[in-house]
Amino acid sequence: MNLPGLLVEGFISYHTVSSQLDRQYDSFFLLDNGFVGERGIRQLAGNYPTCLIHAPDQDGNVRNYSNLTDDKTQYHHFPELLSSTPDLNLGVWYEKDTRRLSLSRDVFGFIPLYYSYSPGKYFAFSTDLISLIGMKEVAADAGLNIAKVVSYCSPYHPGFIHDASSTFFSTIQTVLPGHILTVDANKSTSRCYVAFQPEKWSNLKSPHEYTEVLRSKFFKAVGQCIPSKLDNIGFHLSGGLDSSSVSSVARQLWKEKALHTFHVVTQSQSSNETEYAEAVAQSIGSFHHLIHPPSNDLEALELSTRLLGQPETNFLSPASNHEIISTAAQHGCSVLLNGFGGDSVLGNGSELVLQAFNSQNWEGYEELLRKRIRYFTRAHEYAGWHSFSETKKFELVLQNSLYRRFSTSADRSPAALFRLYRSLPANLKPSFLYFVNRYIKNMVPRITQRSHAVPSEISIVHADIEAMYGQQEKAVSFPAAVRGRLPANFKELFEDVFHPHVIETQEEYFIFGNHYGVSSRSPFMDYELFELNLAIPDIMKFGDGIGRAHMREAMKGILTDKVRLRHTKATMSSSDGHNMTMRLYDQAKHYLFDNPAVWRYLDRQKFEEQVRIALNPRIPHSQKTNVYLLITRGISFAVWLDWLKKHSLNASSILS
Repeated sequence: MNLPGLLVEGFISYHTVSSQLDRQYDSFFLLDNGFVGERGIRQLAGNYPTCLIHAPDQDGNVRNYSNLTDDKTQYHHFPELLSSTPDLNLGVWYEKDTRRLSLSRDVFGFIPLYYSYSPGKYFAFSTDLISLIGMKEVAADAGLNIAKVVSYCSPYHPGFIHDASSTFFSTIQTVLPGHILTVDANKSTSRCYVAFQPEKWSNLKSPHEYTEVLRSKFFKAVGQCIPSKLDNIGFHLSGGLDSSSVSSVARQLWKEKALHTFHVVTQSQSSNETEYAEAVAQSIGSFHHLIHPPSNDLEALELSTRLLGQPETNFLSPASNHEIISTAAQHGCSVLLNGFGGDSVLGNGSELVLQAFNSQNWEGYEELLRKRIRYFTRAHEYAGWHSFSETKKFELVLQNSLYRRFSTSADRSPAALFRLYRSLPANLKPSFLYFVNRYIKNMVPRITQRSHAVPSEISIVHADIEAMYGQQEKAVSFPAAVRGRLPANFKELFEDVFHPHVIETQEEYFIFGNHYGVSSRSPFMDYELFELNLAIPDIMKFGDGIGRAHMREAMKGILTDKVRLRHTKATMSSSDGHNMTMRLYDQAKHYLFDNPAVWRYLDRQKFEEQVRIALNPRIPHSQKTNVYLLITRGISFAVWLDWLKKHSLNASSILS
C-alpha cells in the first residue's frame, strides 16, 4: 500500500472569474468565483492525517469530503467540529451565505498550509508552496521577505523563537497551527481554537495513576499512527528513549506486523547510539537496517530546496533525513514513525533545578543537586570519579551547576554576578577563585591561539539590513498564542514544544514524505499527551534525579532496560555535526562565492568568521552549535537564491 502525496488547495477571486488551473485533482469543488481541489484524501481514509473539506457542490448543496468518521462530519459550524476534534490535521470550510472561507491546522502543524491574500482581489491557498507560487496571481505579487532572512540567519532574533507564520515571500504566510483563519473579500482574521486544560486530569493523585494514564495515552498515540492495513511499518530508531519507546509500543500493539528499524550510524563517541538501537531492535524482533551517513550533502540540500520552495530549515545538512526516508521506501514502508518531540512534549523535570535557583530556594536546590550526583553527565571528565567521596562528587556537581547558572544569567554585569554570589548560603558557596580560574581556563587557549571566541549574539546578515528589517513589528508569538490563559510558569515549556523550528520540521517531514511516498509520523506530537504532561507534577518527572522518570516507569516491561534506564543522551554538537557542516561548505563554495546576490543580504566577513570559528580545533564542538547552524543556513539561503533565479516566473521582481 503506497500512500500518495496529499495536496489540498484553492483559489477565490473577488473581482473577476478565477482562471482554471491546469492541474489534476481527485475532487474539485466549485465555489463562488473560485474552487477547492484535493488529491490523496480518499486514499488516506481511516488513517492519519485527518482532513475535511466542507463546501457546496455545483448545485449549491453543501457536502463534506473527508476521511473523518461520519459522525464527525455532521457539524454545521467549523468551531464546533474543531472543539470535538482538536487534532484535525487540516480543515477547509466554505460558507455559501457569507462567502467566507475558513482554514484550520492542527496545533503541531503536521501539514503545512500556505496562503496569499490580497483584499478585494483574491485569496489563494495550498499545502504545497511551489504549487501556490505557480498560481499567476500569486506569482505577480510575490516579493522577498527580507525580515524573514534576518530572523533565519539570527538565532537570537525574536522572530527565530516566536514567528511561525511568515515565509521567504512577503505576500505568503502559513496558517498558524491550532488556529482558524477566516477570510472574505475585505478582511482576514486568525484565532486560536485550541485550549489546553490540564485541570481535567486533577482526579489523578498518585504516581501510579499518572503512570497508568500516560501509558494508555501513549499506546493510543502510537496506535493511531499505524494504519491497520499495512504489513510493513518503518521506524527511525536513534537509540534514545523516545524513538525506542515508539518502536517498542508498536511491537506490543502489532505482534504480527513486520517492523523495520532504521538507524543512522555516527562516528563520534558522544553521538554514537548504535548499541542502544541494536538492543531495541533485538528486543522487538525488527528487521534492523544500519544507514551510514551519506556524503551527498549538497545534492540533498538542492533536492530539499526544490521540494520546499524555501531555504532548508534544518540546523545541519538534510542528507541523513533524505537517506532514512528513501531507504524506508525501498524496503516497502509507506509509514515511518519517529520519536520527534518526545523530550519536550513529556518534559523531564530538570526545570525544577532552575526554578529553585531563581527563587533562591537553596534548600530545595541542594536537595535536587544531590539527587543528580549519580546521573552527572560530566562525570567522565573527572578521572577517578567513582572513587570520589559523596562530598567530593557533590562539590563538583554544585560547581558545574552554579557556573552554568552564572554564565547564563540574564544580567551578567560583574556587580550583578557578585551580588548573586553573595546571596548563596555558606554551604553552597564555592571559592570565588573557582569562577575566576574556570573563566581563565576557558579563555586562555583561545587567546594564545588567536582564536575567535564564539559570540553570544550572532548574525550573518548585513548590519544595515538587520537594523532596517530586524526591528519591524513583531509577528504574533505562536507559543504565547497557544498557551493562552495558562500561567507563566508554562512559558518555557510552550516555547520549547511550539518553537517555530519544531513546526517547520513537521512541515518538512510531510513534504519529504510526499516526495518519497512515505508518511513520516510523530506519535509524541499528540494533543492529549501534551495536555497530560502539563498536569503531571515536575517532581514526578524528576524522580530520583534521572529525569523523565514518569515515561521510564510507563515503559517498564515494554522497553528494554538497557535504554529505559540510561541517563546519557547523544548530541550532534560533535565531530559528526562538524564534518557534515564543513563537507557541505566545501561542496557548496560555488553557490557562495560565484553568486554576488548572496552578499547583498549576508555579510561575507561575518559568514567567513563563522567558518574560521568552525575550523578552530581549540574551541569545543559543544560551543559551535550556532556556528554550524549559521554556516548551514547561509549555504541554504545561497542555494535557494540560485533556485529562485532559475525557476521562478517572477524572480527579478522578487529580488528587486
